[in-house]
Amino acid sequence: MPSGRSRFIITISVHVLAWALLGFALMFYHPLTWSVKLPSVFWINQLFRLFILVILFYANASVFVPSLVLKNRFFYFALWVLLAIAVTVYLSNLTENLLQVRHQIEQLNKLPPRGGKSGYDIFIMMASLLVLGISTSITVVQRWQKDARIREAMEKQQISSELSFLKAQINPHFFFNTLNNIYALSFTDMPLSRDALHKLSRMMRYLLYETQHDTTLLKQEISFVKDYIALMKLRLNPTAIVTFSEPQLSRDHSIAPMLLLPFVENAFKHGVSATEQTRIEISIAVDDDILHLIVENTIYDNNALIIENGGIGLANTQRRLDLLYPGRHTLLIRKDDDENRYIVELKIRLS
Repeated sequence: MPSGRSRFIITISVHVLAWALLGFALMFYHPLTWSVKLPSVFWINQLFRLFILVILFYANASVFVPSLVLKNRFFYFALWVLLAIAVTVYLSNLTENLLQVRHQIEQLNKLPPRGGKSGYDIFIMMASLLVLGISTSITVVQRWQKDARIREAMEKQQISSELSFLKAQINPHFFFNTLNNIYALSFTDMPLSRDALHKLSRMMRYLLYETQHDTTLLKQEISFVKDYIALMKLRLNPTAIVTFSEPQLSRDHSIAPMLLLPFVENAFKHGVSATEQTRIEISIAVDDDILHLIVENTIYDNNALIIENGGIGLANTQRRLDLLYPGRHTLLIRKDDDENRYIVELKIRLS
């Protein structure tokens, strides 16, 4: 995308070229089709007409379009257009009469005097209408583009803010409890505690560095989820069944960071019981650039389908999906009452 200075230079160049073409039409192309000799005052009059059109263009673009068209005051804008064309034709005829352009053309070419309106008035009217139309169109399009850039910048800022919020919303108790579990584990199984500490370190590194970018590698996002699952299992009783299926990636894919964890965290938040068997199934697959995430868990919390403030809210995740993958994702969240299971299915087209 061109820089601000480059865009300014391009804009100036386009304006100069456009006025040069219109000036050529006024000064040379149209007059030279008349096959008559033209006095010097004619060219002075043409320059004045070009000057009027320049003033008309920029006055319309800078004053009347912003104050009338962009505020939906179309009736007053129509009045302005009629008035502008009338004034342009009047000033054009006034200077022509003051300079006696027609009289000098007739004398120079030994033509008999001719009364009535000049056919050139029609040309000036059409030129004025064309200038106003182009000026209005350019100004409106530029405003639309500016508004679109502002909306895009605001959405990017919102995405960045929401990602920061998501990072902060990872339950602080998770890290605290995990460290306590690792500490207790160090007395009974030192190799396992070292492995758990290494996983926690990887998660912290991912949160600190990888989430600073708009996208991260899918394999790193999956590794983060995998480490999270492994550490959460340390808190579960031995009867808990947690399965995780990950894809064999044939090539690197990119994904927005922290998109998958909320659904996994939600399963552990609502699908764990201290008295009954816990069963959580998580599957991630990639087929033809389509990522497919399925998370299933038994429901022990009646509020499992309600978006809560604690943890990473599914509402925030849905919002991020809408902003980052518009038209490129589907999210299905449902409850199977027969099996008392909570099921999340997410599909994202990665490219």
